[in-house]
Amino acid sequence: MRQRQRPPNVVLFISDQQRADSMPGARAAPGIRTPHLDWLAERGTLFRRAYCTTPICTPARASLLTGLLPHTSGMVANHQPKPIADELRLPADVRVLADYLKPLGYVCGYSGKWHLGSGGDRRGFNDFVSRSGTFDVDSPDQNESVTFAQRLGLAIEGSYSQNVDRTDFDPKTRLGHTLHPLAFHPSMLDAVHAATFIRQQAGDARPFCLAFSCHEPHPPFIAPRPFGVGMYAPETMPLPATLDDPNGPDLMRRRGDDHLRAASRFSVDELRRMWAGYYGAISYVDHLLGTILAALVDSNALDDTLLIYTSDHGEMLGSHGLWSKGAVFYEELVNVPLLIMPPGGSRPGHEAERLVSQIDLVPTVLAWCGADVPDRLEGVDIRPLIEGGPAPVREAVPLEYHSVVWGGHLSPLRGWRTEEWKYVETLDGTDELYDLRADPAETRNLNDEPAAAAARERLKADLHRWLAATGDRWPEVPLPPNLTDTTGATKRTVGAAE
Repeated sequence: MRQRQRPPNVVLFISDQQRADSMPGARAAPGIRTPHLDWLAERGTLFRRAYCTTPICTPARASLLTGLLPHTSGMVANHQPKPIADELRLPADVRVLADYLKPLGYVCGYSGKWHLGSGGDRRGFNDFVSRSGTFDVDSPDQNESVTFAQRLGLAIEGSYSQNVDRTDFDPKTRLGHTLHPLAFHPSMLDAVHAATFIRQQAGDARPFCLAFSCHEPHPPFIAPRPFGVGMYAPETMPLPATLDDPNGPDLMRRRGDDHLRAASRFSVDELRRMWAGYYGAISYVDHLLGTILAALVDSNALDDTLLIYTSDHGEMLGSHGLWSKGAVFYEELVNVPLLIMPPGGSRPGHEAERLVSQIDLVPTVLAWCGADVPDRLEGVDIRPLIEGGPAPVREAVPLEYHSVVWGGHLSPLRGWRTEEWKYVETLDGTDELYDLRADPAETRNLNDEPAAAAARERLKADLHRWLAATGDRWPEVPLPPNLTDTTGATKRTVGAAE
C-alpha cells in the first residue's frame, strides 16, 4: 500500500429505505444480485448491527450528515414542500459533514436526494451539486431530472413518484415501470454527475468529499429496465417469517399510525410481486454504486478514498404484518446497511457484530481525516471496528420517533437497543421489551412479564440517563402549530411522505 500524502477522499453513498438483510453475506436475501456490493464486502467492513436514529427519511438523513440525534438537530420528522417546508428545515447553526471538512481544504460535492428543507442549498457541499426532486430545489429550472426529461419530450413533475408509466402502474402495490430508459433515469443521471465530479478531481492536490444519495429502493418500485419489476420472478420470493405476527398491526392501531399499513391488505401474490420489485430496485442501486466505483478506479482515487455505503432506514414489507415505515422500532426498520471500505483496502473484508449508529459516521470521518471532533457531536469513532477490533464502542444505540411528517399524527417513541435487549418507551401505554437472545424475531413482548421486570427497569434507567445527557426533554415532545396535544387528535393532511 502506497503512503498517502494527504487526508483521504470521502465518498458517502446513501440508498433510501433499504433493509439490512439485503446486504451481502450469509444472511443476505436469497438470490439478490448485488455484484458491486459483493466486491466492496470483500475489501471492507460489513456492519451487521448498524442502526438509524429514527425510521423516517429527513431526520435519519440529518443524523447521517450532522452526527446529531433528531431531537438535537431539530429535524424530527419529514420535510415537506412549501408552505409546510417553512416550518421544518435544517437550522442554519447546525453543521453538516462538509462544513467541517471545507476548512481542511476539501472540495465537497453532493448529488441526488437531500430532503433537509434548504431547497437548492447543500450547505458546505456546494462546490458541486446535482439537483433533482421537488423537495430539493428553489425553482423548477433547478430540477435537473425534469429539465432533462423535457429534452426527451417527457412531461413529468418533480416528485420521484411521478416518474412512472401510468399505463401499467398498480397504485395498490406501487409497482410499475419508469418513464425513463436506464441512461435517462433521474438516479442514473445523478450517479453520472457524481462520477463526473470524481473524475474532475483527478490531478487536484486537494482531497474531496462526495455524498451521493439515490431514491431507490424507496417505493414506488419503478426502477428502469432491466432492473425493477420483471428482474426477479415473484414466485421465487420468500415472504417474511413474521408475516402473520398479530403484534405489529395491533401496535399500529393502538398508536394510531397513519403511515404504516397492515400487510393483510395485500394477497400473498401481491406481496411476492412487491418483494420482486424491491429486489430489482436494490440491484439498480448496486448498478449506481458500480458507476461511482468505476469513476474512482478510472481516476486512480479508490486507494485514497474512505468509502461508506449505508441507507437512511429500512422497510417492513410484510415483516410483523406491516408494510412501509412509521411508529415501530422493529429490526427490519431500524437495522440499516453499513459497509465501509477504508483507504488502501489494508485488510481482507470482514463482518462486525458490534452496535453502531448513524450518528457515529461524522465523528469517524472527521477523526480519520485529521479534523477535530467537536464535543457537541453525539456519536463515537468506530474506526477500531473498521480495522477489525473486537471490543464494543458503545453500550447501546438510542432510537427515537416523532411523526412521519411535521404536522401529521404524533406517535412519539424512545428506544434503547443493547446487544441483548430492546426497550421501547411510549406515551400511550404500548411499551415494548424484547430479549433478543431468546427472541431475535421480536415476537414476544416481555414488558409486562414479572420475570423481565429487572431488565426493563435497568434498560429504562440507562435510556433516561442518555436522554438527560443529550438534552432530550422526553416525555415532552415538540408540537407543530396545528397540534394541541401529543395524541394527534387535531391534525391537517400534508400528503404522502417521499
